Formats: sequence, structure tokens, C-alpha cells
Amino acid sequence: MKKLIYFILSCVIAIGIIACSDQKNSSAASAKKELIFGASAMPYSNIFQQGIQPILEKQGYTIKTLMFSTLEVNNQSVDSGQVDFNLDQHTAYINVFNHEKGTHLYPLVHTPTLPAAFYSDKYSSFQQAANGATVLIPNDPANTSRALRVLTDNKLITLKANTNPILATPDDIADNPKQLKIKTVDSVLIPRILSEVDFGFASGGIAYQSKLDPQKAVLREKVILEMEMVVAINEKNKDTQWAKDIKAAYQSAEFKHFMQSYDKNQTWALPQNQ
Repeated sequence: MKKLIYFILSCVIAIGIIACSDQKNSSAASAKKELIFGASAMPYSNIFQQGIQPILEKQGYTIKTLMFSTLEVNNQSVDSGQVDFNLDQHTAYINVFNHEKGTHLYPLVHTPTLPAAFYSDKYSSFQQAANGATVLIPNDPANTSRALRVLTDNKLITLKANTNPILATPDDIADNPKQLKIKTVDSVLIPRILSEVDFGFASGGIAYQSKLDPQKAVLREKVILEMEMVVAINEKNKDTQWAKDIKAAYQSAEFKHFMQSYDKNQTWALPQNQ
């Protein structure tokens, strides 16, 4: 009997130690003041560093920046905990990435977004092109549907009934009156080979990074909620104080004032829910 009592007491003590340890780890994660930012050459990193980082630093945060050349590696680093947060993606992309990679990325807060657009070196509108024009769109699912939605909104194609516009692919096209030859390729290749085709679709970040001439944009998207850029974190950190402070910084009057000064040409779309 004594052995049984000792065993039970040992289990209770062990459980208590584990619970306390988990609580301490959770508290430490929430209270930490050094954050690791997964940055890139995209314009969203510039916005963070110029408009958000100063707000956080005034609250006592230190921001360590790690540069990434690919979003996939950046996302995997956020998921593994090597990086606390990153930018450069919208909610639709996160949902697809989580589904395909088994990650736990979470859209913390919506941020200003550069609208995507169709560009051309040859035409100022789709109407100028003859039937059968070649159109390049990104091959990642989220941006494939994004490009098709712009074509749909401008009545250049019609999608099959009951097609989910967030998941649409070229196979979902029901009507294509201009007989557009729509091809999917890696998004980063589109600006490089734009001169070889009639039209190409590029996100705001890709267009910025590739220095595409804004005057060559022939169709711009109307940014919907799922396509607004977001701060991405690991879902387990969504209730930490540092995550709440990042969210508050993006929604602050100070950042709004910064964007008014930064976006003098009014090329950025501000979040709809703020």
C-alpha cells in the first residue's frame, strides 16, 4: 500500500513539475522582447522596417532580421520556430501552404497590399490584342485563381457554375470568347519573359521586385479580403503579447499616418477591415 501511495504521489509531483514548466515556457514566449523577422526583398519588408519596427522598438522590442530568398523556406522557418513572423503572402496562400505542407501558419493581421495586375509590353488593353493571345498566369494555386478572377471580373472569361473562385484553375473556364491561350508558369519567370508573350500576371510584390513599369499594367485587380497581405506567425503564438503588439502596431493611428506619407502615389490598397 505504501508503495502505491508513493507511486501516486510521485506521479502527482511529476505532473505538477511538467505543468509548471509548460506554464513558464508559455509565459516566456509571450513576454519575450527580441523578435526574429523573416524578411525578403519584397516591398512589404520595407513597410515593416520603416513604419512598424520603430513603433515596436519604442515599446522595448529588439528586431533581429533574417533575409530569405524564397517564401517556402521562410514559412518553414516560421513553422519550426526559427523565425517569429514574416510577410509577403495573403490568407489564401497561407491556407494552401498549410494544407500542402502540414504547417501551422496563422494570418495575424492584414497589412497594406500592392494590387496584382496583368502587364504587357505590346498592348495597352486586352481589346487591342487579336483572338488567341498568349496569357501567362502564376502556377501556385492561390495566385492562379487570383489571375483568373481578374479575367472573370473584366468579362474576358467565364467560369463554370459553382466554381469556388479561390480555388479556380484553367480547367474551370466555361467560356473564353477571345480564345486566350492561358498558361501557368512560375510567378517569378513572368516578368522575365513578358516580352515573349502578349500578357502576364504579376502580384504587386513580384512586379515591385522585378521593376515592372506600372504604365504597362493593363488590368489591375480589386483586392478582396483573402488576397490582402498579412503578417504570418505560428498559430501557437497568436495569443502572445508580442503578437498582440505587432497587430496593434499595424492598426495604429501612427502607422496610418506613416502610410499616408509613404504612399503619395496612392498605389497601395489598405486593409478593408481596419
